[in-house]
Amino acid sequence: MGPSRTRYSLEYIQNLYDTGQDRSKLKNLIRAFRGIQALDPKHPNSFFCIAGYHGEPFREDGATDPKWWGGYCWHSTALFPTWHRAYLLRLEDALRSIQGCQDVTLPFWDELANMGVKPAKPIPSVLTSPRFDLDGRNDNPLYSYKLQEALVEKVKDTNERYSKHVDYETVRYPLSGLVGTDKDKEESALHNSAYPDRVTNGQILNDNVANWLEGTVKIKHDDEKNPTPMPDTYSIYARYLRCLQAPNYTVFSNTTSQNRWIEEARRDPASHYVVSLESPHNAIHLSVGGFYQKGPHGYNADPILGANGDMGDNETAGFDPIFYFHHCFIDYVFATWQRTKGLTKRGSLTLLKGYPGTILEQGQPGYPPGTIIDMTTGLIPFEKPGGGYYDSNDMTDFENDLDYTYHTGSLDPKLRSDINLNTRAPFVLTKKVYGINRAQYKGSFVIRLYARGNDGKEVEVGRDAILSRWSVQGCSNCLTHLDVETYIPIDKTLLNTLRGSGITDDIKWWAEVQTRDRLRRPPTEPHRGEPEGPKVGDL
Repeated sequence: MGPSRTRYSLEYIQNLYDTGQDRSKLKNLIRAFRGIQALDPKHPNSFFCIAGYHGEPFREDGATDPKWWGGYCWHSTALFPTWHRAYLLRLEDALRSIQGCQDVTLPFWDELANMGVKPAKPIPSVLTSPRFDLDGRNDNPLYSYKLQEALVEKVKDTNERYSKHVDYETVRYPLSGLVGTDKDKEESALHNSAYPDRVTNGQILNDNVANWLEGTVKIKHDDEKNPTPMPDTYSIYARYLRCLQAPNYTVFSNTTSQNRWIEEARRDPASHYVVSLESPHNAIHLSVGGFYQKGPHGYNADPILGANGDMGDNETAGFDPIFYFHHCFIDYVFATWQRTKGLTKRGSLTLLKGYPGTILEQGQPGYPPGTIIDMTTGLIPFEKPGGGYYDSNDMTDFENDLDYTYHTGSLDPKLRSDINLNTRAPFVLTKKVYGINRAQYKGSFVIRLYARGNDGKEVEVGRDAILSRWSVQGCSNCLTHLDVETYIPIDKTLLNTLRGSGITDDIKWWAEVQTRDRLRRPPTEPHRGEPEGPKVGDL
């Protein structure tokens, strides 16, 4: 017998519902989410309790010290995929504890299933509709969640800007949920008043996510109407495909290890570039949470600055219900990579000892800074029935040890047999963007790399989404240990287009940091009290 739990794509079960073939799966999912959202917030199966494991409300041990991350989640380390796998199981078990919902499994939002569909609909409509008529009620627990208790920022030397009051309702792009101070409340209310229609907002969100998923380099012709697409190197779509080619679990698992691998293999620009699972994961968080990305033809589009959705920050991301459908897709990609590499059995995932990403730079509950992690490190707070915590070895064999499997998704080999990244133009150059410290910015941000070729046209040639926290500004340890670097590969076709009839040195390269409230910051003109811009060099 195979696993007893099958996780379907949300698109699949919504189609079953919409066509009348089987309405039970989606109905029971709604009932289960309603059930856990209604539980007392102190109940171990409540949505509030489980959502709080990721970030806020910060644990007491180390939570008030800015050198520590107060949440339980693991990011930028090799435990990123396995901790979140345990997290999804905890939520799924809670959903199954609701009466009548014992067979519910958590669906995955198949983020690549509707690529290219117009008008853009990458997000299943059940996640963007505020209504769902069922059992005499019309509330939709997948659309948002209303806090049953306040979230209070406890970290020393912060001003509680990202605290949330009781009955705060989670928001997504293009809205703002910054309500920690009276000034923030006023500014967010003014911002949100420009977006009163929920249906329109849902399409704005879909358009933005589609632009992040599909956004490839394009260079305009003189007529300004027919941009020429360049080979795709940095869309979320391309990153998902490329992470499946990661050579080992350490590199696949996180951005810290990914970047070191690129550095060490720089002598071979045609093959050194790797992408970790965490990279496209971060970008989806920011696209849903409030970072604008202009579309393929959107050169004159106005950005929506000031958007501040909960998915864009580690502290509150777990309270937006869409978080779990996104992470279920991340786990589906993880499972797909395991199957492709033949690494599904317990003990088959190993780490490169001492490699960046296997040493904890920032303390968190149970583990001080400098802790060396491995596959036996406990995934706190997920306890085994017999005592102790589950570890990454426990999370490896998902079909036998964890008793679940995945239904067909867009990255299944039989559905992507025509995709071969190796047939695309080879990488001939990698640009390194550095000189950025995450503690200098409030919350998440995007690094954007630009180039100006011989024809004088400005082109965005790469970007990297940095999912961060709001409270690192008060952390002296962070100021010296949280430097951010990103690497943008340039393929032969793009380089030749930029070069034209000139030489490589004729191309001007520069990078900018996009925060929530400022789209462009020229590196030579920093604002008073703000950091200088990032630097760009060759790898």
